[in-house]
Amino acid sequence: MPTDTFLWLLTQALFIGVFVAVGFRALRHPEAARADVALLFGIISAVLVISDVGQLEPLRSAAWLTPTLFALVSALPFVMLRLVDDFAPQPAELVAASAALTFGLIVAPFLVPQPWPVWLQAAPEVWFVGLGGYASAAFLAGSTRARGVTARRMLAVAIGCGLLALVLLLSLLDLFLTLPEPATPIVTRLAALGAGVAYLLGFSPPAILRGAWQVPELRRFLERAVELPRLPDTASTVAALEAGAAASTGATAAVIGLWQPERRTLIYRQANGELLETREDEFIGGMAFSLGRSLFVANAAADDPGHAERYRQSGARVVLAAPISAGERRLGVLTVFAPRAPIFAEDDLRLVELLADQAAVILESRALIADAARVTAREETTRLKDDFLSAAAHDLRTPLTTLLLHAELLQRETTRAGGTSGTNRVDRIVTEAKRLRELVSELLDGMEAERGHMVLHRQPTDLVALAAELCADRATPSHSLRLETDGGITAEVDPNRVRQLLENLVDNAMKYSPDGGDVIVRVRADDESAFLSVSDTGIGIPASDLPHLFDRFHRGSNVDDRRYHGLGLGLYICRGIVEQHGGTISATSEPGAGTQFVVAFPLRAPAEATEPEPATTAPAFATTSAEPAPLDTPPTSTEGLGSRADA
Repeated sequence: MPTDTFLWLLTQALFIGVFVAVGFRALRHPEAARADVALLFGIISAVLVISDVGQLEPLRSAAWLTPTLFALVSALPFVMLRLVDDFAPQPAELVAASAALTFGLIVAPFLVPQPWPVWLQAAPEVWFVGLGGYASAAFLAGSTRARGVTARRMLAVAIGCGLLALVLLLSLLDLFLTLPEPATPIVTRLAALGAGVAYLLGFSPPAILRGAWQVPELRRFLERAVELPRLPDTASTVAALEAGAAASTGATAAVIGLWQPERRTLIYRQANGELLETREDEFIGGMAFSLGRSLFVANAAADDPGHAERYRQSGARVVLAAPISAGERRLGVLTVFAPRAPIFAEDDLRLVELLADQAAVILESRALIADAARVTAREETTRLKDDFLSAAAHDLRTPLTTLLLHAELLQRETTRAGGTSGTNRVDRIVTEAKRLRELVSELLDGMEAERGHMVLHRQPTDLVALAAELCADRATPSHSLRLETDGGITAEVDPNRVRQLLENLVDNAMKYSPDGGDVIVRVRADDESAFLSVSDTGIGIPASDLPHLFDRFHRGSNVDDRRYHGLGLGLYICRGIVEQHGGTISATSEPGAGTQFVVAFPLRAPAEATEPEPATTAPAFATTSAEPAPLDTPPTSTEGLGSRADA
């Protein structure tokens, strides 16, 4: 078989095969762009078939044969122009003028009797070379403005238009010149075959080829994905994701809507930097998000007429949208769009789903990194605060001790001198100095509790005797302290710290019972544990404050700072003392009726416990900034209730 014959048959098979495929697709999904592609391959296939059939002896002299070929070739340039318009809008005047001229060329061969003048014979080729060349240049220019798959497809179509124009140019030259044989038929066949391949790649590329074209952009996107979560803010991460999604799909643009669960809305960042907040089911992207599945919409304005104007303004005719989710948690939606239908194929939806999954991983990573940064910043702030408080408390202790010493000396001298007015003023100085000393001591104890260095010296201690001594020392005319116990109870504890624990609880009970009343201290034990409780009938603690009662610097929401002074460290220190003894502390309360604190710790120190050696100098800074662990739910009690929300 001669080479030119083989090339001719291969070209026919290619165009006819592609025409069948794209024609079937156009019937299944009737759209202007698909119809134009099918029409292009159909006309070329018809020209090829009629040319061969016309070589048969019975049809060679048929009157309709030459006018039909003339009309089909004349129609081809206008179909190519329509395809250019499908990818990139063309001036309406140019399209209208081309349609009129094409109609004239189609009708002319049936009206003008043969033999035709030379100018009419050359008209289809001249028309094709001119308009076909324009189409080729338009596709080439469009490929430089597009990106990714779209740029490659438009370049392939530009090459196809150029090769087909070359075929007609050779035919035009052959009409006026005598071209060498047999080179001309082979060149013509090769150009026609090349045009067919180029059109196939541009208008209906196989899925494998589309995937291969998408790989470079997708690889670049995935390579950068590692860096995206560490961009300065979420807006930068989202912008990079949008750019990567658009490049990978060859889309005009892409947008990501972030889910705001508290308001049940999606937030989009627009091109001008402003935020657009929409309902969760608004726009095509919102529909995909609310349905929980990806969507391919060929005509956004028709499918969502309520937002048709916004789609037209954004150049979003064809829209692909996929929800972004991490497991069961919804994060947002990815939407990519283009102004013309041929930009996308249906299998691009799978790519958008892949990109949405990758976006979910990146956004989750971004959220985790942001959370970690916030935690680190919070921990650093807490550490600096602890460092400052510890250093300030230590620096205040020395001048405060000197101030209190001189104030007490002045108090004694004033008392001996018998000056009543002066004595009252000095007494006030001494009282406030002692209060300031207690606050400084509280700060230092808070730092020690944070470090876990409060319990230093365990020894057998009579808890009943310790509680009885405290009740005798702390009783006042308005507050009676009553001790209830079953007998002597000895435990291995740090007596100074346990006394401090009871003092804090008793002082709190008295302070937050401003109208006076009984404060009951109970001491009891079983075979393993000792139990201390302090109850009062004061202002009580709101239920919302109970979970935070033993946190540092926490004060109850019902506490008036002007009436009840304190830093909110007393109960935090109490918890530190109890936990470092291996015990627990809890509270039950009823606002307006009082509070009960219950402490439990082992009678004997654990065998592996070792006492820390006393520090030769007090450490200046806290060594940790971790928040205290939450307490267990306090036991229910029907005994007398107490008051308080801080130390």
